[in-house]
Amino acid sequence: MKSEELTLIKEDVLSMGRKVARTVEAMTSMLRKDGKGTLEFVEAQEDEINSACQNIEEKCLDFLCDKDSMDSKTVRSVVSIIIIATKLERMADHANRVAKVAVWAQEEEMEVPRELAEMAAIIHRMVNDTLLVFLTDAADKAEEIVHTDNNVDYLHDVLSKRLLSDLGNQDGPGAQMAAQFLFCTRFLERMGDTACSIAKRIYFIATGTRMKSSSSKVARGANE
Repeated sequence: MKSEELTLIKEDVLSMGRKVARTVEAMTSMLRKDGKGTLEFVEAQEDEINSACQNIEEKCLDFLCDKDSMDSKTVRSVVSIIIIATKLERMADHANRVAKVAVWAQEEEMEVPRELAEMAAIIHRMVNDTLLVFLTDAADKAEEIVHTDNNVDYLHDVLSKRLLSDLGNQDGPGAQMAAQFLFCTRFLERMGDTACSIAKRIYFIATGTRMKSSSSKVARGANE
């Protein structure tokens, strides 16, 4: 019975994760201005994601209250699921903020830096890969997700430096939008870190050990 309950909770997490993936996909489309994503969709998804997160947390707490005959992996799974759901919800919050800036840029007829869309596309793949790892307990794939975040970090650094260097040479509206794009680079960078953190949490569920950090940046991402 316990295993069936845990399987149902995992299915709830996967369903929530798919909503986050669709949110990130819509955000990416908005940054590309291809007409496939809308702020209305992103905001509606965020409401559903917030509700799903609370529901998962309540189910996990009920599960833990009846803790008889639970092995160590089951305990790791239930505790980690609460953390993972919260992190997924946070990613949706960041995506909503970026989507709003994309709408603002469109209204002001200002070009969105291509790096933002590139970062968003990488994060979209990371979210989908993370859901697959969660489903399969593939610890080696979790490590690959962490390494993928290096691409997000690189684009973040390149774009941040360019926006900061150009900031003083722009007029009022241009400077305001550049500042918003800077916020977006930060939101997207945090989303990449959060995907890494989820992957590390799944690695812990599967192996019972913590993934070794190869750099201080990766170590910081584990705490997001």
